[in-house]
Amino acid sequence: MAFLGSLGLKAKAGIGILTLYTSYEIYMQVRTQYLIKCRRDEYQKLIKSQDASDVDYTKFKSATVAGMFVNPFEEYRPQTAFEFILVRIMELFESIYGSTIEIHNKVPNPHDDVVEVEDELRRFKPDLARYRANSKTLQSCVSKNDFQALAKKDGWLRKAGLPVRDQLLFTWIGQSCALVQVSGINFLTDPLLEDHLFTPSFGPKRLEKAPMDLEDIDYATNNKLDFILVSHDHPDHLEMNLVNKIRNKSFWIVPLGLKNKLARRGVHNVVELDWWDTLDITNYITTDKAFPDKYEIVCVPSMHWSGRNVFDSNKSLWCSYILRRNRESIMYHAGDTGYSKELFDVIGKRYGPVTLALLPIGQYCPSWHQKPRHISPEEALKICKQTSATFMKGIHWGTFKLSGEPILEPKNLLTNLAKAIDKSAVYKVPEFGLTYLFDLEQQKEVELHI
Repeated sequence: MAFLGSLGLKAKAGIGILTLYTSYEIYMQVRTQYLIKCRRDEYQKLIKSQDASDVDYTKFKSATVAGMFVNPFEEYRPQTAFEFILVRIMELFESIYGSTIEIHNKVPNPHDDVVEVEDELRRFKPDLARYRANSKTLQSCVSKNDFQALAKKDGWLRKAGLPVRDQLLFTWIGQSCALVQVSGINFLTDPLLEDHLFTPSFGPKRLEKAPMDLEDIDYATNNKLDFILVSHDHPDHLEMNLVNKIRNKSFWIVPLGLKNKLARRGVHNVVELDWWDTLDITNYITTDKAFPDKYEIVCVPSMHWSGRNVFDSNKSLWCSYILRRNRESIMYHAGDTGYSKELFDVIGKRYGPVTLALLPIGQYCPSWHQKPRHISPEEALKICKQTSATFMKGIHWGTFKLSGEPILEPKNLLTNLAKAIDKSAVYKVPEFGLTYLFDLEQQKEVELHI
């Protein structure tokens, strides 16, 4: 006490704030661990009383403590404000190093020539015309209330011999942002097109420019980008400048807590989902009862966190999405997640098999910080097995330098690991901007020549 008495007012205030913050963090951790224990105990009781398949998701409902969302997973370790600030500083230095030094490192290509890292991050031209043709076909069907053209193989579709209804198109724009089209219905995942995460003068810079801009997306979708799926509000998954440009032209699907943030920007064409919620999106496509299919978006848990700064940390939820047609899972957009075996067993049991899994494979170093929040290529392959994914594209790498692993390591690791289990033809990294076509009827990838 005598020591405190000798301190100045500012020092006493600092100690007081530090004590309060430490007490708060201890409280949050104790309450979260207690919640996990209670759910585990409840789960064991339910298993004994009824069929476990009806209750296997009860441990993984979303949860809040003191008004903040928390991770109900035993594998998760929360980060303090001190860790948050430290890692942001580390990311800044990683970005400077990656975009000025590492990107010019020499690496051998398959022909034993030496190239720079940036040569491996090349951009391709998306097949905008195919997207646009399919979009027009669906839009014409909707306007005529006649959907027979979706099943035809004629016209433009002779190049692939596929009806619009059987086509799944995927183009990786960078990080977890992709333009996905199913049967002429257009989805943009975790929208991000800009060169910088924050401002042109500050913050991580793209290692390679986005292969598409908003004008390209408008052209490809024939000015009808139907749905935007946002997994969480981190800057590398939700670009606010793009929000301001798109506004209410598209229908936004977001996790709990993000609706108000978008509303402050004048965006009201939004629906919020909680973990395990299912949204029937068919009526947003057409209200005509002759439409042959039922489309749903399922919001499933992920192990991550949210917030764009220290002060809004975990005020909104984080999630993954599964797109289903007639109760068959077409696409799994994971967003960001750490690895929990039990969670992905549950997701696989309830919604597998999945045609195309979009899984993050980068930002896993240093493991002491990243492991609870991001998966590695090895863990991505585990998830593929658990969800019975027919195809997987490893994304969330090579766009920004945000973590300790070398820029090309996620790509090389996934390639080698997939080859070792004889899955290199179906589990692989995509090229920036290259359009991939999948036949939903035959469950196969179709080669496109652009």
